[in-house]
Amino acid sequence: MKRLRLWNTLGKEDTDIHPSAADGVLRIYHCGPTVYASPHIGNLRRFLVADLLVRTLRFLGYEVRSVMNITDVGHLLDLPAPASPEAMEAGAAEPVDRMILASQREHASPQQIAAKYTQEFFDALTAIRAEPAQYYPRATMHIPQMIDLTKRLRDKGYAYETSSGVYFDVTKTPAYGGLSGNTLAAVETGARVDAREEKRHPADFALWIKAAKEHLMQWDSPWGRGYPGWHIECSAMAMHSLGETIDIHTGGEDNIFPHHENEIAQSEGATGKPFAHIWLHNAHLLVGDKKMSKSEGTFITLPDLVDHGYDPLAFRLLVLQTHYRSKLNFTWDGLDAATEALENLRAFVRGVWRNVERERPSEKSSVGSPAWDFEHTEKEFSDALANDLGSPQALAVVFHVVRAFNPVVNDDTLAQSMARRILELFRTFDRVLALIDIEAARELPEIPEHVQRLVQQREKARVQKEFLEADRLRVKIRDLGFDVEDRASGPRVTPRGKKHDILL
Repeated sequence: MKRLRLWNTLGKEDTDIHPSAADGVLRIYHCGPTVYASPHIGNLRRFLVADLLVRTLRFLGYEVRSVMNITDVGHLLDLPAPASPEAMEAGAAEPVDRMILASQREHASPQQIAAKYTQEFFDALTAIRAEPAQYYPRATMHIPQMIDLTKRLRDKGYAYETSSGVYFDVTKTPAYGGLSGNTLAAVETGARVDAREEKRHPADFALWIKAAKEHLMQWDSPWGRGYPGWHIECSAMAMHSLGETIDIHTGGEDNIFPHHENEIAQSEGATGKPFAHIWLHNAHLLVGDKKMSKSEGTFITLPDLVDHGYDPLAFRLLVLQTHYRSKLNFTWDGLDAATEALENLRAFVRGVWRNVERERPSEKSSVGSPAWDFEHTEKEFSDALANDLGSPQALAVVFHVVRAFNPVVNDDTLAQSMARRILELFRTFDRVLALIDIEAARELPEIPEHVQRLVQQREKARVQKEFLEADRLRVKIRDLGFDVEDRASGPRVTPRGKKHDILL
């Protein structure tokens, strides 16, 4: 088994991955979605990185147990500033749960909101070929575990009760800030503490929040009716699903502080054991060099991409082209380039299948076919992935093979034995990259010659600005069972009712 090395945010160093449990199973916890809105493509980058990690580990020979939570309560917005000194004295500043906010926005119950956006999340994972985790714990189904963990912290002196809830005392944790680099003194500088909170330190965080009677989501607890804080949820679900110490914890770089820092503090305070050995964080996906924002029109979802005519797997390829620890600036031109690369990859695999299935002696020599060391290619591919999930380098190996064999594939002069070996190689690639279903590619339809001629005639008319003629030919092509779309890389032809595109 080849060892995977990952950059560990905790310690800021490359670290070899070894299962810590006696059973040899690598335990991984992924910070999952808060299901109060549609997942945007920035969220999806995080889940694609989680998928790349798990696929790579299994490819390299590790046995993996993978868990991703669903946050359907307790993910709070920052406390709003009180409207007036009188409001502060009255304790009017209330924490705002994102699920409640969505419930009010859409005039639906929190349960309906959670069901709707959880399904959207799973639909998106399916579309980008992310393998499902083995378990998706939901926060609302683990309230008893959160209450028990809060009790343990209180009994050990790490937590205290106020009029508004139960808080974790960060000053009881000397190592606080070890993940993020934040010191308690830095957090305290300039921080605002509402009078109603009665917190001992600005960085103290809520484990349990006492709810007003009208609050839509609340449960019984030793401290009265209320609901959990966000941070305690992940610790409780991770330990319930995987044990008190896990091997790898993933998330976006925005999770490092305070979420993951607080997870470490409360988990290790309760157990006295390391919570997670490796912390893996991916960088942001930006749009026009800015973070996602509805107000600026940069909030993009996967259905938005589909509505614009893009294949979700083109987005997967776009993400894999950039190392997970580097910021990825999304542009439509970049997605166009990824689309063209994906189409070329599909066309290559279809061509290899054509050479496999062509009637001729199976060992006929390929004219001009390069000699090839397949074992070395597989080693280059696995070495790239084993070095901190080097997906750009792994893709470079894939497209090197495509460029080397394209001439003989297109000329139908590739020997069947060589073609079969290439297919096996691409099955190996696809175990991790998941960009093209090799068996499905076998069924990619050929574009009939008479349709190709019509497409070429239409492209000529379009270039010469004979738009009425171009429209007439588009309708004729459509009547023959094909759609044609104009792209910078050339017309894209799609058999109607099929998923696969053919670039002409």
